[in-house]
Amino acid sequence: MKLFLFVACFLMYTVVLANNFDSLRQTLQGQYGAQRLPTLLKLCDSQYRGIIPNAEANGFGKEILHFASITKDTSALVEGCLCIANSQDRTAEGSDAFKWLRKAQSLARRHPALLAKVYFWKASYYYELGKIDSALLMIQVGDQMAQRHQLLSERVKLLGTAAKIYSSNGQAQAADSLGRLAFHFCQNRVDSAIAYTRWGSVQEDFGKLDLALSAFYAAYRLEKKAGNNIMAGHNLQQCAGILRDQGRFEQAIKYLQEAVQLSKAIGNITGLAAAYHTLGGLYKRTNAHEQALQSYQLSLSLKKDIGRPKKILNTILDMTVLYGYTARYDSCLRLGQQYLALSQQIEYKLAEATLALWGSIAAAKTGNPALAQHYWTIGERALSRVKAKEEMPELFLFAAKAAEALRDFSKAYQYQTLFQSAQDSMYNTEKSQIIAELEARFENEKKEQQILDLAQNNELQQVRIAKARTQRIALFGGLILVLLFAGVLWRNGRIRQLNNAVLEQTNQALHLKNNEVQTLLREVHHRVKNNLQIISSLLRLQARVVNDTGALDALRMSQSRVQSIALLHQRLYQGEELKSISIKTYLFELAQSLQDTYQLEERQISIVTDVDEISMDLDLAIPTGLIVNELVINAIKHAFPNNQMGEINIGVKKQETGFTIKVRDNGVGIKLLEGKPVDKTNAFGLELVESLAEKIKASLVFSNGQGTSVEAFVHFNKHEPLFP
Repeated sequence: MKLFLFVACFLMYTVVLANNFDSLRQTLQGQYGAQRLPTLLKLCDSQYRGIIPNAEANGFGKEILHFASITKDTSALVEGCLCIANSQDRTAEGSDAFKWLRKAQSLARRHPALLAKVYFWKASYYYELGKIDSALLMIQVGDQMAQRHQLLSERVKLLGTAAKIYSSNGQAQAADSLGRLAFHFCQNRVDSAIAYTRWGSVQEDFGKLDLALSAFYAAYRLEKKAGNNIMAGHNLQQCAGILRDQGRFEQAIKYLQEAVQLSKAIGNITGLAAAYHTLGGLYKRTNAHEQALQSYQLSLSLKKDIGRPKKILNTILDMTVLYGYTARYDSCLRLGQQYLALSQQIEYKLAEATLALWGSIAAAKTGNPALAQHYWTIGERALSRVKAKEEMPELFLFAAKAAEALRDFSKAYQYQTLFQSAQDSMYNTEKSQIIAELEARFENEKKEQQILDLAQNNELQQVRIAKARTQRIALFGGLILVLLFAGVLWRNGRIRQLNNAVLEQTNQALHLKNNEVQTLLREVHHRVKNNLQIISSLLRLQARVVNDTGALDALRMSQSRVQSIALLHQRLYQGEELKSISIKTYLFELAQSLQDTYQLEERQISIVTDVDEISMDLDLAIPTGLIVNELVINAIKHAFPNNQMGEINIGVKKQETGFTIKVRDNGVGIKLLEGKPVDKTNAFGLELVESLAEKIKASLVFSNGQGTSVEAFVHFNKHEPLFP
């Protein structure tokens, strides 16, 4: 009953909020002259920020300025300028947004609360542009003013934003101190929600995802109680992003669907566009390509209404890449032709490089080499001017694919090497940050222990002085007894203290050592993956110049085996666990690799995965991956003769005591005798599969229906170690 009442109240509230917004709009239509000003200010309130499209917000802001200039209302004048600034493009410091911010600053110069608010917005805009020093200067000036005039809520916003800026710049200690300080000045639910949101962003930057998730969820609950459904939806989206990074896709999708409903209830098109975009990425990660495209298209439609070119292009990029990886080259080429000019117009080099490189791939795949070369020239030039280091590995990979499509194997190998180097660089940077953080944490703990020891010594000294005063008025015999007793107590306490200190230092050293071992293990897996990737690339390039069919098959099969093991080591060093991987993600990536290696899109053969979420150790994951790899290759080679279309299904289903592996195709089928293939054309491959199955105590069952099916059941704890 309580749950029913809660849900009913929540639904009533969202309806009321939406109705309030709609009624404000209707009220405004019936108002004339200066009487419109209060309604306009309510519509531009932070509660409804993001609901109003840019064009409408711009008009509201100009109306506010018009009527406020008549009434000489400084606060309204400043709010009008901020409303217009928020509706403008912010791609450059000289843009209209900054012009209106400067005007707001001039109007607010004698009003500390308004001026602190303007400084906050200027800091936010500078941060968007990557001008970190300017953003921090605005925060410093704004905070000094807020501190001087006891503007606590403004201090929460400014300090929280500063913490986020420092964390984005890798300055952990400063970010942590400022984030904690922001909580100190919280006066109400809204302040606390803002502090939790900023704190969550700080923790996310430093990879503390569980802490970040807790912070964002706390902010969501506080914003929801305060009636700010816009920020409540925003924090839900942040939670979903973290759950996605943790591989908890189903829960992330549930959070996003709730964020969508919150945004729909109040007409928040900005939040709705962002939620649909993130939802598209999640559907893409779960191989639900059609749902991903639908979500991206909904997001794109809303972003066009909002009118932010960079945000529009971000969705276009994800759609382009998805079209490319699913071999929908016509759609991929269409998006490049439609939006490349926009990326050049706003000088968004990441978008320009991505659209041009995928345009080159799509043009080459659809038989237009001249257009492919044209896009390649544009893409390579834009690639050299991209400044976002975290995006470079993926761009190098796109360039390698484009060069390969143009049959420029020298360039393909060059960009493949750059891709590996960029990945190494990012990994080494991450590793250095982890080690630095561990060292800083160890030093801080050591300093805290020293301070504690000093305090304890001071306390003991005070006790001795008090005892001395008492002892002077006591009998001589009692004095001796007290001294002896005190000495024994002090000696025992000191021994315990020293023992505890030694134990604490030992624990700290062991913790640090354990982290170092974890880092080294990640390094080992990373290096193994890189070496295997290089071998795979060399095999692929060698296959390009081999004419003998038998030799070509052998090279391709060797490449796929090497690639399957490389993908596994990649999963290990990228995951949180170093001893196990998610077989679902691993087999999906393996299927994509086989799709590319054998160019199955050209043969119209698709590989579909239906894999449960199972965590496997190295000794079980390697034979499982190789079994699947060999069975899929066998199906590719023999199930679809004469360029026959078809589908290969990979299934791994969890059972009570183990799991089943099933690889099935809808091809011509094979001849069986007593459950074994009669024609062993690929003798080595089948022998390898049987050997690996024996290793993990599984028996293979071959069957014919509409094609060929191979199934095996594996017990979780009955396989032999691969590396004794």
